[in-house]
Amino acid sequence: MQNPAVKTFFAICLLSLSSYAPFAQAQSQLPDIGGSAFSTLTPEKEKQLGDVLMRQTRGRLPMVYDPLLDEYINALGNRLVARANDVKFPFKFYWVNNRQINAFATLGGNIASHTGTLAVAESESEFASVMAHEIAHVTQRHIARFVEAQNQRAPLTIAGLLGAIVLATVNPEAGMAAMMASQGAAQQSAINFTRSNEQEADRIGMTILSEAGFDPNAVPTFFGRLAEQSRFANQQLAFLQTHPLSQARVADTRLRAQQFPQRFVPDSMDFTLSQARVLARYHHNTQDALVIFKRRLAEPGGNTRANRYALAIALLDGKDYAAALEMLKPLMEQDPHNLYYLDVYTDILIGQQRFDEALELLQQEYLLRPNNQVVTLNYANVAVKAGSYPLAIHLLRNLLYHKDDNILAYDLLAEAYKKQEDFARYYEARADLFYQMANYPKAIDDLNEALNHLKPEARLENRRLEAKKRQWQAEFERLQRM
Repeated sequence: MQNPAVKTFFAICLLSLSSYAPFAQAQSQLPDIGGSAFSTLTPEKEKQLGDVLMRQTRGRLPMVYDPLLDEYINALGNRLVARANDVKFPFKFYWVNNRQINAFATLGGNIASHTGTLAVAESESEFASVMAHEIAHVTQRHIARFVEAQNQRAPLTIAGLLGAIVLATVNPEAGMAAMMASQGAAQQSAINFTRSNEQEADRIGMTILSEAGFDPNAVPTFFGRLAEQSRFANQQLAFLQTHPLSQARVADTRLRAQQFPQRFVPDSMDFTLSQARVLARYHHNTQDALVIFKRRLAEPGGNTRANRYALAIALLDGKDYAAALEMLKPLMEQDPHNLYYLDVYTDILIGQQRFDEALELLQQEYLLRPNNQVVTLNYANVAVKAGSYPLAIHLLRNLLYHKDDNILAYDLLAEAYKKQEDFARYYEARADLFYQMANYPKAIDDLNEALNHLKPEARLENRRLEAKKRQWQAEFERLQRM
């Protein structure tokens, strides 16, 4: 599913955020993080603070809101979490649109991977090893203990903590300098841990990896390749700046891997297709992707499902709908209910303005998988394009009932209300979207617009929106004091 409107919205949101002090979105209650709160981070406080930080991070970094990739990384991540010990809260996994190899964890089980990490992984076990390492940092409370220790040197704020995390993710050297300057810490950035923490995360992450059914040898293989690449690079890889990697550490992981049974673990089709999707849509531009995947398909043994799928995406993004359909057709015939293929096929039908065919296809898929975000968002997107606004609104409101932080759903809902000329609900949906992106001023402004568009007799709606506005204002004022 493609949605150009949401890209424009994110640009507006990022520009708006740069004009204000840091904001955060919370649920019913914000954590008390003033004073000595950082020095005693209970799991409950860590989860609350982690949610605040991650929602702010979503408003600051170029996140990827792709339902297929979201489903993949959360399925993989939770498969690993299920094999971890000392899990104190649910984990959530995110993507950052960045070609550099890196991943990071924040407080409360929020973990993000750069798209570049998946792009260069030579096996699913390699990519899973990075996720397992970050999970281990969380379960061993390395981040929480680091925050507590830093706060003893100088009081921390949400703004300082968030700024260091964002900088260290986008530019590790700048992140380290910012944390050292703002906190007077002569050690590391907020996501750069001590050598002992890294070794512990390697050890525990490898156990998680093995017990989840992946190959532990992927850890030294991946580390060794990164270390070798960094020797010949002008600038050290981002992953190695935030996860220091010595030859001794590579050797240690190699020895540890030998303690586990050797196994061959084939890559899942979801990994193969997710990687192809990242390469075609996020790692390469459309013209480069066309050249790369045409060449791969022409090579001996290159006529694979992943290469055909990637080329279909590149052709679609280049608006060559007929060629994209021709490339995708054999895949659809082999596996007609595959969500990766269905997503591209839907966008092809939209490009060809074959809305009725798309609606009929997705109606059947929705009956099989109600409220699956890939099916629902594609179905709602087609409904909006076809002018079936009540259908789109019904689908999206049901999805948001189950997954109330879905950015694409709020964006499509706002579009559907606007097309229907229901401006009160349009501005409320926009407000909810800004709220999810931690932009309180814009969210409150849009709630005021929604109130202005309500009819005089809509007293119940008026009271509901006024209550929502008061709640957000109170949260915003409290966050400004932190």
